Amino acid sequence: MFKKIASIILATMMVSTTAVVAANAAEAEDAAVAADDSSVVAAADDQSAVGASDDQSTVAAAEDTASTAGAGNKVYFKLDPSVWKSAKQVTCYVGTHNGGDAPFAWGSKKGNCEDEGDNLWSYDFDDKGISIESGKQYSLNFTGDWGVQTCDMLFDSSIMGSTCVLTSEQVENNVDSNKLSYVCTWEGQDATKYGPVKLITSIGNVIGTAYWADTSPYDMLLNFIKSDGKDGLSNALNFNGKTAQQTLDDTAKALGLSSDHIEKAIKESGKTVEWKNPNGGNGGGGNTDTTTANGGSNNSNSSSSSSSSTTKTTSTSSTSTSGSGSVKSGEGETLAFLFGGIMLAAAGVIFLARKKREE
Repeated sequence: MFKKIASIILATMMVSTTAVVAANAAEAEDAAVAADDSSVVAAADDQSAVGASDDQSTVAAAEDTASTAGAGNKVYFKLDPSVWKSAKQVTCYVGTHNGGDAPFAWGSKKGNCEDEGDNLWSYDFDDKGISIESGKQYSLNFTGDWGVQTCDMLFDSSIMGSTCVLTSEQVENNVDSNKLSYVCTWEGQDATKYGPVKLITSIGNVIGTAYWADTSPYDMLLNFIKSDGKDGLSNALNFNGKTAQQTLDDTAKALGLSSDHIEKAIKESGKTVEWKNPNGGNGGGGNTDTTTANGGSNNSNSSSSSSSSTTKTTSTSSTSTSGSGSVKSGEGETLAFLFGGIMLAAAGVIFLARKKREE
């Protein structure tokens, strides 16, 4: 009789165990399906977002095209055959200010001009699909097919249709001091507003007549001291054969600035420069007994800020990882409790069987 009861208990335990395992498996499968469904929904959302973005881009492109199409947005370039020999091809290059993206790369066929005859060439922005924004400044220069080029000319939409006239005057190329660029003028325009762009060359000389709207002479000097590129003081000193004192004095003078402006710019730049204020520091308030003006404290502040940001990022990442691990540990605990219950029940059956035999 006892064996029958024990068999029934064991069978019941086996059925219960099977049911629990099946339930856990079903829950896991449901979770996986839910995750898959979430992924599908997310993917669908992403595709919808991409589609919406494409639609918006198409609309924006259509609006841009509509804003310029048929407007006759051209500029002209008048060649002087006594200065430039007749060219088989003239190319226009469109530049932007402060590192903005140019509409096309240097030397691209997208810059090719049309020969209008009688040494006149035209560049049609509409035909090339280039939108010139109202109120935004650009620079234009023209190149011939045998390596000659003009200097950068300041330009905006208000002088669309104007003619850029080549002159015989040449100035130092602002990027390569071994080359010369031809000066141009916009016919009928003020050269201080729409003439050659005011620039500091790669060896510290100043060329041009027209400033970018958001740039002052002091801004140009400050950037010259700060920059580590070809437009900076450090590069100029490698090639111009002058000291920092001579270079900065000459550059500031060409920009109409004083020694006090130089001292202020050095301190603001955060650079260490071998330069002494001949005025004794009356305008800058620095120690002129030395030949070094140092503003390096700005760099340490920047490093401290960067370090703080990195620490915050690492902390966030650690929290996210910990959260992911806690989900898996819950499944392990459920199986442990189930196994423990089976073992306890089995022990009880064995105990009762032994007791029955002893009786």
